Amino acid sequence: MGLRGAGFVVCAGLTALAACGRGGDARSTGPTPFVLISIDTLRADRLNCYGYERRTVSPSIDALARDGILFENHISAAPWTIPAHISLLTSLWPSNHGVTASLREIKASEDEYPVLAESRTTLAEILRAHGYSTAAFTAGDTLDPGFGYGQGFSLYRTNMLKLHDGPMHEMGQWVADQRRGPFFLFWHTFEAHAPYLGTRFLEEVLPPERVEPVREAVERFAKRLRRGEVQVGRFRSILVRREVFEAPVLEALYVGAVADTDRWVGVFLERLRALELYDRALIIFTSDHGEEFAERSPDAFYNAHGHNLHREMVRVPLIVKLPGQEAAGTRVAALSRGVDVMPTVLDVLRLPGSPQMQGMSLRPLWESETPGSRTVFVEALEELREEKAIQTERYKYLVRIGPESVARWGRVHIPLSPMGRELYDLESDPGETSDLLEGGASPEHARVAGELDRALREHMAAQRPDSRPETIAPAMLERLRELGYLE
Repeated sequence: MGLRGAGFVVCAGLTALAACGRGGDARSTGPTPFVLISIDTLRADRLNCYGYERRTVSPSIDALARDGILFENHISAAPWTIPAHISLLTSLWPSNHGVTASLREIKASEDEYPVLAESRTTLAEILRAHGYSTAAFTAGDTLDPGFGYGQGFSLYRTNMLKLHDGPMHEMGQWVADQRRGPFFLFWHTFEAHAPYLGTRFLEEVLPPERVEPVREAVERFAKRLRRGEVQVGRFRSILVRREVFEAPVLEALYVGAVADTDRWVGVFLERLRALELYDRALIIFTSDHGEEFAERSPDAFYNAHGHNLHREMVRVPLIVKLPGQEAAGTRVAALSRGVDVMPTVLDVLRLPGSPQMQGMSLRPLWESETPGSRTVFVEALEELREEKAIQTERYKYLVRIGPESVARWGRVHIPLSPMGRELYDLESDPGETSDLLEGGASPEHARVAGELDRALREHMAAQRPDSRPETIAPAMLERLRELGYLE
């Protein structure tokens, strides 16, 4: 897991190394810790600080946002876990890092899956090269280190599927042990991912006589799951048997899980404060993708992600808490992107980056009143069919590509005549409900679609996938099947 990739510039000498470890900030009272928190499957619009008003769910995350910078329109690079997180940790677009094949394709490829090439440089590798202790506490499975996440981490744990005292204590102890030096902690959990286990809002969606039996069944399942006595995939049958497997119930359980996640975030942030690390830490809070709750289809409301590129799927939270709470309370309306996180971290810590990075630091967006515009590219994969999209501040254009084209030309290619095209005006239609190309586009919309189509094709043509095939262990395949990825 050593440092890989050409063109690396490393701080020379002990003086420079010390400066790097402190983020170059004269106001720091010690090395700058960096904590990256990724809550899997967290929709931005289910947090109060992002405008969710129906229930109080995120007081701890809201407090972090008040201490930091909230990016209102942050778009992930992909609507499911593996390509989105690889992009987050490498600043590479999915079609460049190449870890993009649908997990369902494993069945047709002798159980092989593309993983990150060792020539690619990760954020953890850069930080470790500059004296940072590095550790990841993740949920494993789609965050298994074998996919490439492990590059640069000295410790990589996979015990954060659903949160409880044991793994949280272990993570907190690791932080305590590293508090005198610079460290990078990557914390990822499936707490909000299916199966949704938050029962606190069931009264709002079920008749009184049905609330307690369902709550007891869900909480009993949750306890057994945390003890390893039951499989993830059994959850669906619990609600089916009780005839409550419907969108309002699943959405309430999901939002309850978001509230449970918030409680654990609060516990961890209090641990940082107790260790006198919070104030001088760089803390980034985000997610890899959202979730659908029957917005597009009446049947898509459980574990429904990865299959399209609409707002509920790819708009995720991004909160950046700077050392010393610099720029606290700032809200940024401009577009930001998952590939921008790594350059932003290195900018804040004043460390050199990798020439491979395709993102840009977000600093100009919080420092300038007129930040430059950015273009976002997103890719969805479902078996061999896929979608690709380009988004500007105003418009979103996407194309659907059929399996024949993917099988013949690969995932980077966009055929001259794709299966479908859509265009949305985000100013008048932020929910992306009215396709401007359906039924015949106006001359202006046809012009916009043509320009965005050319830009999307140019972007894809410039990508150079560089993954490597690895055999997936049978045990991991079974866990992925239980998570619902290989159904």
